[in-house]
Amino acid sequence: MTTLLTLQNLSLHYPHKVIFQDVTFTLNQGDKIGVLGLNGHGKSSLFKTIAGLVTPDKTVPPFIYDKNKDFSYFYVPQELSNLSDWSIEDYFFEFHPEMKVLKLRLNKINEMLGTGEGNFDKLINEQSHLYEELLKLGEDKIHAQYISYLKFFGMENLDRSMSSLSGGEQRKVALSLGLSAPQELILWDEPTNHLDLETIQDFEEELQSSRKTFMLISHDRSLLTNVVDRIIHIQRGKLRSFSGTYGAYLEFLQADQLRREKELDKLSNYNRRETAWIQRGAKARRTKSKKRIEDYATLNKAIQDLKSQAHKSVSLDLKSSGRKSKVLISAEDLTLKFGERTLFDKLNFSISKGDKIALMGRNGAGKSSLLKILLGELAQTSGNVKKLESLDVGYFSQKREALKDNETPWSMIGEGIDFVISNTGEKRHVASYLENFLFSSDEIKRPIHTFSGGEKNRLQLAQFMKHARDIWIFDEPTNDLDLETIGILEDELRNYEGALIIVGHDRSFIDNVTDKCWVLHEGQLENFEAGFSQAEMFLEAIHLEEQMKKRSGPIEVKKEAPKDKMTNKERNRYNDLQKEIESLENKMLDIKEEMKSAPVAALVEMQKKLDASESKMEKLFTEWAELEAKL
Repeated sequence: MTTLLTLQNLSLHYPHKVIFQDVTFTLNQGDKIGVLGLNGHGKSSLFKTIAGLVTPDKTVPPFIYDKNKDFSYFYVPQELSNLSDWSIEDYFFEFHPEMKVLKLRLNKINEMLGTGEGNFDKLINEQSHLYEELLKLGEDKIHAQYISYLKFFGMENLDRSMSSLSGGEQRKVALSLGLSAPQELILWDEPTNHLDLETIQDFEEELQSSRKTFMLISHDRSLLTNVVDRIIHIQRGKLRSFSGTYGAYLEFLQADQLRREKELDKLSNYNRRETAWIQRGAKARRTKSKKRIEDYATLNKAIQDLKSQAHKSVSLDLKSSGRKSKVLISAEDLTLKFGERTLFDKLNFSISKGDKIALMGRNGAGKSSLLKILLGELAQTSGNVKKLESLDVGYFSQKREALKDNETPWSMIGEGIDFVISNTGEKRHVASYLENFLFSSDEIKRPIHTFSGGEKNRLQLAQFMKHARDIWIFDEPTNDLDLETIGILEDELRNYEGALIIVGHDRSFIDNVTDKCWVLHEGQLENFEAGFSQAEMFLEAIHLEEQMKKRSGPIEVKKEAPKDKMTNKERNRYNDLQKEIESLENKMLDIKEEMKSAPVAALVEMQKKLDASESKMEKLFTEWAELEAKL
């Protein structure tokens, strides 16, 4: 196994904040790593350290960055920059600096040749030289791969300006850049934000088949489950490395949490006995040994450490206003047109108290427009929308309002007083309320400009959820939220008694929270009462249908070659193969059954055995199919 890089003695501190404390990290060729951790706790900082974009603290012993001589990286950020300068086709050069310099000079020369400026022969010679330099850098092959991925993701008009693209289209460009990059290591920072389900699945398949080494920051648990084989979890300035799938890591965390709880319970019982002994009175205190008093202090510190390590529960305290009416909103023959284009036509639906609806559809299908009509921000072309009088709707959007940099969470949430008072009259102290959103007491009076993007999103979530609503509408609620917060948000939304509409592409989140699914497709609203699991088949069918349309064309019918006759040796092998396949199937079933009750430590090894068996099964089936064809 080739080691690509090693970080040693890594420490990184910002004002009021510890990011890393004496961390060691090793990356091996072929690693497919999922990076986890609370927002603001160092995921992006780890990427920037690897990329050389941040300078670690000077320490003793010193920070060491040891990398393989052939090591190279490509960083795909959450947000693309310098959009107005490029078309989609040429935006490629923004991420390849050496080629960018040559390309810009080449554009200038071509412009001068077109206008007749300068020395013609000199310009032609320089033009030829620039083409040769680009060829040496591999620009032709890499750029062709980039264009191929753009088309794979449905981006056809490549002359469009990057600044004209939607958030989802920009992410498709980012995926194409990362997948076409020739570097050894690809750093993916939240690559699936704003993407539709089909694109996420296509991206997932590309990662599964890729031989590249990559590190992935993502809140999409389905993606993490399906593509990574190692987990890096950043907690309290340290890195925890786990070899195995995301699912296996969750099981490990559960087992580890149970162990901590048992240890804490044992220490607490011991602490009660020791506390009683310490407090027995003056005569007893004079007779106790110094060592026992020191042991008591150490014991208390151990308990506090365990408490601080225990998984914090985030109470989002989502409230329903308690309205008794059943139907909150109903629509009849709802139609929306923009010029000649009909976005949707004659939709009929109703939203009742307790409905938990996932609104899905491809980018541009009309989801945001439908929500704007329900919110009263957009007028329909025809049809009627009926709402209960004084209906209260809360809307949490992708484009979150800008926060005031010099304000603090305390002043923002408390609005000048020390308590959060909801519109139902409930009163809570600001510090207690913010603690439920994972903000510690030393953070709530820091200026907001010192927080990471993910922490700001968590703060906006806290602001948004202060009051009760009849209907909550969430537009991509999991974007930029860490997995810990997403898990608690799921629990709160499951228990919420009001109505919910969720637009999103986090499959696990939607499946766990909603019980109905609406799919906007070709101007119609498909209603799946059984939820996302039922809609998933429909979405897959749409995807396959579109793939068939792309591939449709004249089919050349070839005359079949005469089949070979099977020899006696082949016939005997054919019969033996059927027995081998049956035996191997039984073996794989036994392994899967054992894995259900096996300890976490044994799961990785058992998974390797299962993978080896599946690989062998594939070879046996291939051999069997070849012989079967001869029968």
